[in-house]
Amino acid sequence: MQSVVPRREFARRRKQLKLTQKELASELDLPPDELRKLEKGDQPVRRLHLLALDQLRLEAAVRDSALVTAAMLLNAEQLLESVGYRIIRSQDTGSEWSPD
Repeated sequence: MQSVVPRREFARRRKQLKLTQKELASELDLPPDELRKLEKGDQPVRRLHLLALDQLRLEAAVRDSALVTAAMLLNAEQLLESVGYRIIRSQDTGSEWSPD
C-alpha cells in the first residue's frame, strides 16, 4: 500500500516547477480534473505522485545544467577571442581554438 502525503506538499512541488495545474496534468498524463482533485484533497496524494514530480524536477535540472554549460562554453570562447585566439567551428569536432 502506498503511503498518503499531504496535498499541500504536492501543490508546493508543482509550484516549484512553475507549472499550472493544466500543464502538470499534461506532463503526468492525467486528466486536469484529477490533478485538481489531488490538490483540493478530494483524492489522496500518494508517494507515487510525488515521485513523478521529483522526476520532472530532475529533468528540468538536467535541461538547466545543459543550458548553463552551453552559456559557460560561449563565455569561454568569447574570452579566448578577446585575448587573440581564433575559434574554428566544424560540424565534425565541435569547436577548436588556436592562437592567431
